[in-house]
Amino acid sequence: MGSIDNLERLTLERQPSSEGPYRLRGEPRHPKDDACGFEVLDSFERFNQSNDIYTRGQWDARIRSEKVLNWFKGMFRPGLGARNADGYSVRDFALRNAGWMGANLTIQRSLGRGRVDGFLDYIIPYSDPNPERVPVDSPESMSEELKRVARLFGADGVGITHTDPRWHYTRSFSTKALAEKPYDIPEGLPNTIVIITSMHYEAVQCYPSATAGIAVGHGYSRDCELVQSVATYILNLGYRAVSSVNDTSLAIPYAIAAGLGEYGRNGLLITPEFGPRVRIGRIHTDLPLAHDQPIRFGVREFCESTCRRCADSCPPKAIPHGPPTEKIPNQSSIIGIRKWQIDAEKCFKFWVNQATECGICMRVCPYNKDTSRWASRQWYRFWRRLAASPAKKLALWLDVKLGFGERIKPADFWKRFRGH
Repeated sequence: MGSIDNLERLTLERQPSSEGPYRLRGEPRHPKDDACGFEVLDSFERFNQSNDIYTRGQWDARIRSEKVLNWFKGMFRPGLGARNADGYSVRDFALRNAGWMGANLTIQRSLGRGRVDGFLDYIIPYSDPNPERVPVDSPESMSEELKRVARLFGADGVGITHTDPRWHYTRSFSTKALAEKPYDIPEGLPNTIVIITSMHYEAVQCYPSATAGIAVGHGYSRDCELVQSVATYILNLGYRAVSSVNDTSLAIPYAIAAGLGEYGRNGLLITPEFGPRVRIGRIHTDLPLAHDQPIRFGVREFCESTCRRCADSCPPKAIPHGPPTEKIPNQSSIIGIRKWQIDAEKCFKFWVNQATECGICMRVCPYNKDTSRWASRQWYRFWRRLAASPAKKLALWLDVKLGFGERIKPADFWKRFRGH
């Protein structure tokens, strides 16, 4: 990518095999890494999209099965996976799939061309940029304008950072050929806009269930609309903009670098306002913009020294109890970063057996609070300060004692939904 030269002391070396990974050798670090909490080692390797656990579900015989394929089809086929159990009825799956509708429309746009826009491939822009560029005298002012535009379209958080080739895939994957294909994101896009959208709090409290699936599905649908709306605004100003949701790059490192949160034990982005209850979209652009700085509000310290709620609550034991490590559980993990390593194979197997995704680790996370009302926002701000103080154990005790993170029965969710 054209932005590689902007990083200090980074060289890109092709491995001997024509299909092998790209490896960043020497000192694969950026000046922002310490502020982000990134522990990037000399053994670092960029990730091949074919090793993503969802992609492996399509080509890897160790993961792929009829049950896995039905899990994918369940997003589109009415009633698939439904059974006589609270939270897994036809109505529950109907709600989940309705939430996915906006994302599915984006996915289906380019299937005939062998692309899965937004989930394996970047979203193809609707138009070329305006041939006449609007001058940008101040990247700082343009950044503020862009953030206001994103919030106008419904973004719950916006951050801007440099485009970092370390977080981009080495190869893409074709569902049509069930094989790797060249990574083809356009070059020369030095800035990355990161947009987060929150997920419905009470729906998340229903995990695990198909009912809760509306939180993820509708989150992705909002993401797809948001990034394309903001990208269209940039295109009309005369600059290039490539929208990305679950494709082309690793979203969490970008969000951390853009100042939107920290990395948690559960392997998720933890934001100050919504905790882990967010979806993440990106826009790569050459629009001149000012960059945000990473933030730290005590998540790493709280997860490392005090809290194990996500690990204790994970049914397949996919979340580690120990400290961050560079030892990876399987090929669906990125090599050469010391962090909490989530076992994607165990996690995905549990999802498939549920016929829908699981978000228990999101539900029980103490940073997951309902901030839609004034009183709850004030409590969360108090609790967050407590969690960042020496009284971390008290913060965790209060979270458990007050019943935060407890599951809402899907039947009760429906009663509230219907106003009973």
